[in-house]
Amino acid sequence: MPMSTRNFWIYEDSVFTDGVFSHIQYDTLRFSKTWKTLSDELVWWESNISVGLPEKLYANDSALFKMEDRLFTPGVTDAKKEYSLFPGDSLRYLASFEDAAAMGRSLKIQEKITTPAGSFADYIYFEKNARNYRKDQVYFKPGIGVIRYIQEKAPMGFPQIKLQQVSTLIAYHIE
Repeated sequence: MPMSTRNFWIYEDSVFTDGVFSHIQYDTLRFSKTWKTLSDELVWWESNISVGLPEKLYANDSALFKMEDRLFTPGVTDAKKEYSLFPGDSLRYLASFEDAAAMGRSLKIQEKITTPAGSFADYIYFEKNARNYRKDQVYFKPGIGVIRYIQEKAPMGFPQIKLQQVSTLIAYHIE
């Protein structure tokens, strides 16, 4: 994923309340704040909004990592692999949301997906699914970023997930 303070991605968000369409809003994703780890001097980027990616992330050629505070240990931060680009066609792996275990899946997709920002082929589909709790779907084009993000969650007290947000890339600028 191309990281720079000059890059930005504009998304059209269709927002739903427990599966019922509510409104459309526009968001601009920017990575404007950086962190540097002391042990290995990796540069981590912090975003202003979420489109299925971690808010604090490090990306290399094969994976996206997230930085988050360790549970029950204030002041300690852990790096965890969030999504991986695998050499095979499909792979399922253990993933998690903040408070629920989930199964992850990565698929390489050859077919085109079209958004107002263009048509994209050869992208990666990431899915995290915690049954009866939450499901996230991220359509990720290497070299570009997230082209579509779909979030579903179960309303409080109900075991059935409902659509909450669909974010679609409508424009981007990468230097």
